[in-house]
Amino acid sequence: MDPQTLVNVLVEISELEDLLLKASQTLSRNNDLTFTLDELQAEYEADAAEAALQNEGAEVTVRGLENEIRQVEALLKVKKDMLIGLVDRRQVRAVNEEISSLRSRLDRLEDKTISLLDKQDQLKSDAAESRTESREHGTKSRAKQEAMAVSNTELSQRTLHLNQELDRLISMLPPSEGRAVIRLREKLEQAVVHHQDGACLGCFNQLPQQQSIQVDKGRSIIRCSSCMRFIVHRSWR
Repeated sequence: MDPQTLVNVLVEISELEDLLLKASQTLSRNNDLTFTLDELQAEYEADAAEAALQNEGAEVTVRGLENEIRQVEALLKVKKDMLIGLVDRRQVRAVNEEISSLRSRLDRLEDKTISLLDKQDQLKSDAAESRTESREHGTKSRAKQEAMAVSNTELSQRTLHLNQELDRLISMLPPSEGRAVIRLREKLEQAVVHHQDGACLGCFNQLPQQQSIQVDKGRSIIRCSSCMRFIVHRSWR
């Protein structure tokens, strides 16, 4: 294979490697985003569960207080009824003290219940808001993940096609260059790269000026002295 044709094949390989790298990066970003969305959804669901638990706890406490209030009211009625038949002053005083104590207890229970009911309204609102946020995020997250799944399938199919085309081009290279490209690809993402401002875009090693000129002319095989990648000009098409 003459040097000009060899350079042209390497340019094609470089273009395919660029496309493969971009596809790989997109797949990686999609996978990272999927993981992030799943984590975020788990947080939303945990917040919603915590809000619901707090609301349920408040409801249980309110029911307990209301039940205790009914018991105190019933006991208070019994003590008031007892006063009707009492004539002994000491007994009357004792029952009145019990009634006073029950009334104080009843006032405290009612104040506590009212305060908790006010708090419960906020807890109900928080729980409803958390459920809505979790549901909305879940809907958006599923839509994004479904779109990414379609994209990933397309990218995987495209990657398979690109790798097949890359294998075909590598098989066209002379044995020594073909083995070199395969060895480089086993260690690096790209075996063939471009240069910019006289530097290898694989490792950013500065090329001698003469080599940089030869790369631009596209007539010679140039390899970076640092990373040993092949360096070619960008496609002229």
